[in-house]
Amino acid sequence: MREYTKVIISAFLVILSCLGFGRFAFGMVLPNMQTTLELSTTQAGFIGTANFVGYIIGIIFANFLYTKYSTYKLIFTTIFLQGLSMLSMIFFDNYLTISLFYSFSGFFAAVVNMSIMGYVSNVIPKNIRGKALGIIISASGLAIVVSGQIVPYIENSISQMPWKTSWTIFSICIISIAFLCQPGIKKHAKHEMPENKIRPSFYFTIPSFWKISLIYMIFGITYVVYVTFFVSAVIDKYNVSTALSGNFWALLGFCSMFSGFIFGTVADKIGPYKSLIFVYSLQTISHFILAIDVNSIAIWLSAVTFGISVWSIPSIVTLLTSLHFDVKRTAQVLSLVTLLFASCQAIAPIAAGYIYDITNDFSDVFMATTILTLIAVIVSYIFSKQPIKQIH
Repeated sequence: MREYTKVIISAFLVILSCLGFGRFAFGMVLPNMQTTLELSTTQAGFIGTANFVGYIIGIIFANFLYTKYSTYKLIFTTIFLQGLSMLSMIFFDNYLTISLFYSFSGFFAAVVNMSIMGYVSNVIPKNIRGKALGIIISASGLAIVVSGQIVPYIENSISQMPWKTSWTIFSICIISIAFLCQPGIKKHAKHEMPENKIRPSFYFTIPSFWKISLIYMIFGITYVVYVTFFVSAVIDKYNVSTALSGNFWALLGFCSMFSGFIFGTVADKIGPYKSLIFVYSLQTISHFILAIDVNSIAIWLSAVTFGISVWSIPSIVTLLTSLHFDVKRTAQVLSLVTLLFASCQAIAPIAAGYIYDITNDFSDVFMATTILTLIAVIVSYIFSKQPIKQIH
């Protein structure tokens, strides 16, 4: 594990930037953005959806770019451009223009994420891969902790559109990380993915592809609704301050820093599908708490159960991909699976916002996600009874 420290640190920084500050900090910024720009919840959801549409398009090009260009140059360029795209958002007040630039951010984030995950899957040995991926993906949790503390502080300190100040800080952090993440990736620059000539349609006939896809698609819908509307839902249902909701958010982020490592280790020991049973059970609890009317103290439990399990799912999905398919197919399969995952992400925010605008209640939104996570528990149990066979 020690010899791969630089790779893990560099990959950690990459995820911290492209997903952590680029996507998950948005949930903390959104309430003030929505109020300042006088947006409906559907319009706010549209901005989130625009990011995921860009992400989908990025996935389509990710495998081609990854096989054509050296990893460290590709990652540097796309992180840098993502930071610039996000920074451009602060110069506009029209939600459609903001959505356009956020879609660019999503595009670059997809290329970065797919590149670093395919890279790590081929550099890190199988016996420690689950643990390593868990550590790397926990970077998103750190971003949530940071945003949960910075955003309320800025909103209390700045009266004029504080969301723009917060977003500027996150954008500058991303641009800085483009330079900081290079050493570990350069060291292993020889580990480039060979180009795969297999047509994507080949995988659509393979049951193991759809097993992984189903698990990831459910996650795509449920987690993005939670991270996008958690703060808004807590403020709406319990009329708490931004500072207190930031503490909920920070606790969620803190717990999530350990989720990938904990369940990545569990997956290495008992198998990925069995570990997903526990993961999705915790996810079900977290969503169900927001779906029902309970004492506001229960929000802490929702934040903890969601956080302690959430980032284990992407790392386990990456692990499953490397176990079901050999090294030459991993990046291509992961791209296809992530494309389906991202399609669900794109639909979920605007659909959830529309449901809220109709019912004026987040309970219906989170009841729907609760049902989906419960389905994931059941299918994970079924899949755990079937052996994993690698396809060459």
